[in-house]
Amino acid sequence: MSAAAKDRPAGWLALLACFFASGFAALLYQTAWTREFGAVFGTSELAVATVLAAYMGGLACGAALAGRFASRARRPVLAYGVLELGIALAALAVPLAIRGATALQVALLGGRELPADAGGVASASFYLACAFVILLVPTTLMGATLPLLARHAVRSDREVGPRIGTLYAVNTAGAIGGTLVCGFLLLPALGLRGTVWIGVATNALVFLLAALVERALPARKQLEAARAAAREALAPPLRHARAILPIALLSGAVSFAYEVLWTRLLGHVLGGSIYAFATMLASVLVGIAIGGALGARFATQPRAAARGFAWAQLATALLAIAAFRALDWVPALAAWIGAGSSADLAANAALAMAILVPPALAIGTTFPFAVRVLARGPEDASPASARVYAWNTAGAITGSIAAGFFVLPALGYAGTLAAAAGANLLLAVAAALLAGSRGTAAAVALAVALLAFARPSEPWRLLRTSPLSGRPTGGDVTYFAVGRAATVLVLRRDGRQDLRTNGLPESSFQPRGSRPGTELVAPWLSALPAAARPELARLMVVGLGGGLAVEDVPAHVGRVDIVELEPEVVEANRAFAAWRREDPLADPRIDVRTNDARSALLLSDARYDAIVSQPSHPWGAGASHLYTREFFALAKSRLAPGGVFVQWIGLSFVDEDLLRSLLATLLDVFPHVRVYRPQPMGALFLASDAPIDVERSALRAIPLSRDDFARTGVVAAEDFAASLSLDERGARALAQGAEISTDDRNRLATRSPKVLGSPLGPAGADRLFAAHDPMRPPPPELDASYLVRRMAAFGAVERAAAVAAAVADPGDRVAASAALALQRGRA
Repeated sequence: MSAAAKDRPAGWLALLACFFASGFAALLYQTAWTREFGAVFGTSELAVATVLAAYMGGLACGAALAGRFASRARRPVLAYGVLELGIALAALAVPLAIRGATALQVALLGGRELPADAGGVASASFYLACAFVILLVPTTLMGATLPLLARHAVRSDREVGPRIGTLYAVNTAGAIGGTLVCGFLLLPALGLRGTVWIGVATNALVFLLAALVERALPARKQLEAARAAAREALAPPLRHARAILPIALLSGAVSFAYEVLWTRLLGHVLGGSIYAFATMLASVLVGIAIGGALGARFATQPRAAARGFAWAQLATALLAIAAFRALDWVPALAAWIGAGSSADLAANAALAMAILVPPALAIGTTFPFAVRVLARGPEDASPASARVYAWNTAGAITGSIAAGFFVLPALGYAGTLAAAAGANLLLAVAAALLAGSRGTAAAVALAVALLAFARPSEPWRLLRTSPLSGRPTGGDVTYFAVGRAATVLVLRRDGRQDLRTNGLPESSFQPRGSRPGTELVAPWLSALPAAARPELARLMVVGLGGGLAVEDVPAHVGRVDIVELEPEVVEANRAFAAWRREDPLADPRIDVRTNDARSALLLSDARYDAIVSQPSHPWGAGASHLYTREFFALAKSRLAPGGVFVQWIGLSFVDEDLLRSLLATLLDVFPHVRVYRPQPMGALFLASDAPIDVERSALRAIPLSRDDFARTGVVAAEDFAASLSLDERGARALAQGAEISTDDRNRLATRSPKVLGSPLGPAGADRLFAAHDPMRPPPPELDASYLVRRMAAFGAVERAAAVAAAVADPGDRVAASAALALQRGRA
């Protein structure tokens, strides 16, 4: 046995360990960079998609370059290690480059009077160009690693498919580890910067290990001699073998279309948190890793590999259709096994994995099959793997963008699935013809007939399901649209129209003739800043939702700019304009822009007297970046002197630690912060750079728009005082020592999904705020009897009793207690 042959087992295992670590680090970077770009450029679907496209574009460039030069590498293992070290160094420069791109973005696209609409050619081109340039070096280096290792690892014709497939599978397995560790451990514990440093350390370790492997290898002449001695008679090349490249491109496009489809659908069960996304991505990668290993086993000869590719496409189509149908039963299965909400992530994730792994497995086999079809022998393994990887990745870029921006909105979920499955079947026919396999072509023809007669329908049970409950919601579907960022569904229930995005409840449209919902917190989103600043002339509202926040904007407010992330939410509001109690979009003062709030504020020079932020679910990608110090500072920079910022939070989404953290984050930016609770389930944070005294300023504001305030349930200053839970002194006392939430360590994004099963809730908030109650005793200028009556009407009966008992004047104390008793009797 030659020295080279003796060396190979240990060296091969060491290289597999290196490539596993490479995949691990690559997914750490991808997750961190996507969130970092989202925080800076905005979390709109456009920004996220362009970052992903730039990432994959760099991988394709790296593979293409490696296809040209890898075969010339005399020491490919050491070259691979140097690439890993280069990735680490380039990754450290990415945050600095992003800051530079932000400054350039403001210089080129900023300075607007109105918040910009997303989706314009200028914005799209800028996002893509910046992301591509910033990520070009590290991702290009990543894309070149597989061809270099293939150059070293493949030494005989029979090893082409098995070795390439094994490398692919092991790298994907590392990506699974990186996805789960990043989402569940590193981001919550270390933040974005710490996660990147773990990736850098991993790359550096790979470099050292690769250098050790290179030193242990025999002399290059011995290796080349061993390669020549082991070279077997080559199988005859397939005719038109290069046709596998465009087939691989289209296969990559279809595969990523499936990934976009599954991500959107599983959001109804797993939710939109980083944990849910990591779980979904890991499920897909598990299937791809297993598929790569299976493909490696059977991709031994070009003709057999072409037949395998055809059968893989056929299996992908059939298994994807089966998975699509099975997804509609996930809510029922989750209820049966006791997983009733997104808090039961483990059980829901197990269901998702069981459904998604089979079609992903079929997808995973295609890469080693395609390489084996193209490669003419061991010397061609490296350039062939590079070409297939580059073409397949280019297809993935096209598929992800096309599916998210065009195909899904145009065809819906069922139509997108049918189109993707049909494409798989056409690719199967092409591969079967390449292999000269009539039997495979006949099986595909039968599958085409089955698809034509059994086209799937929309998964209505799943689409009705909320991640919060894990169960479908009743009611008739009156509006349905698949948008670029969310699925928008309206259900008619109990005489109202309930608006949902990705299954999550947003708001309701009330019918004409109904009374305003004075028990809701939404009307206060415009009433509170208008009372705090009676001179309010220009208001911005982040998030349209059901439009309840702007149905009754006080008349003295001159202008309202609304920024909404999902255009289909705006269309849903328009669809019910004639049916609902009030059509806020008919108000000439209101202007709606579809964009991410951070991007809109960054590019606008407008100054507002008040900014209201009401993203509904703080763990989602489109909302979590609106609860950090950086966003609050951006909002403050767009406020006129003395302007106010209002932040809503649902008490079902936070515990004591998160609420105190949010309060501390606001106080780190604004010197004056108050907390109001006009409704038990929600809290409004009122912040400003100037002192706040709503109870006094309301005396000037209410006469300016008396009817509008009255529809909100406000007729006197005591109505605001009754909902005041923390004044500025109490806010600072409660926030003392709490951790601040930042873009780097986004506490709402990482912790909010974990507290859904045991949130603070109204009772917890009552206990938390009681020690700092600003109304114990109530100020003497307020009507104590009316005050406690309004507190009871807000649902704070125990607080009202405590305030009544704290009234200083004995006569007023008796009157307040009597008023409370009367209110209780009415209730």
